[in-house]
Amino acid sequence: MLKAVPLVLLLASACGNRMAPEDPGTAAPQTASAATAMPEKIDEKTDLLDFHLAWPSEIGAIPQLASKIRAAAMAHKAELLKSAADDKAYRAKNGFPFQGYEYSDEFTVRGNTPGLLSLGESWFEYTGGAHPMHGTRARLWDRSAGREIAFSDLFIGGAAALDRLFSGPYCAALDKARAEKRESNGIAAGADDPFNQCPKFADLAIIPSGAAGQPMDEITFHADPYVAGPYAEGDYDIALPVTQAVIEALKPAYRSSFEAQRPQ
Repeated sequence: MLKAVPLVLLLASACGNRMAPEDPGTAAPQTASAATAMPEKIDEKTDLLDFHLAWPSEIGAIPQLASKIRAAAMAHKAELLKSAADDKAYRAKNGFPFQGYEYSDEFTVRGNTPGLLSLGESWFEYTGGAHPMHGTRARLWDRSAGREIAFSDLFIGGAAALDRLFSGPYCAALDKARAEKRESNGIAAGADDPFNQCPKFADLAIIPSGAAGQPMDEITFHADPYVAGPYAEGDYDIALPVTQAVIEALKPAYRSSFEAQRPQ
């Protein structure tokens, strides 16, 4: 039996550390087709693969981003079809039943400012293993630069700034969430259990969010299964507010896309 492998991770693109332009917050967004942009939805089902891809019109309004996402998804679809065909032939030869593969990739807008488009990407994949796999990815588009950037690219000091600003609050909130979930499920993890450790930020999907058309004021740190806990525990989402300290740590070009969260 073939093992389920989340090949969709190949969709991730490497983001350089190129400095951002002076003020993307006031630059005209790259929306040449914004007036006519439409949501995208592709559903194709055969005996080999049930394939689904969907994104909102905000992505369609950025041709470079839409083209990049579509090309990566189609390449992954081709890989899955080949793998499914090989799997089906092997099973037929050895008298085993074959169950079609499944793949779904959906994008949602989490934050949308003149300078930045923040997206959450949720994927699901079943390739004949013991259970399906799923995950979440963050996609952050710098409109003025016309490219994807990493969350750490927003900050003076990069990844070091993330550790300084977020490690303490994130790890404390995650420990609390894990303790509550494990207590309700009657699970007692040992002190040396690797799932008691705080994950590296590189292993998380870090997604800034805010109301449509408004500066973003919240940041969600998402851990997929096996990142912060075993598969049975599912995902962990920890939402932290944007604070004034976070604003001050941002590169000046990105500050207009964020605001400190007001007390509730």
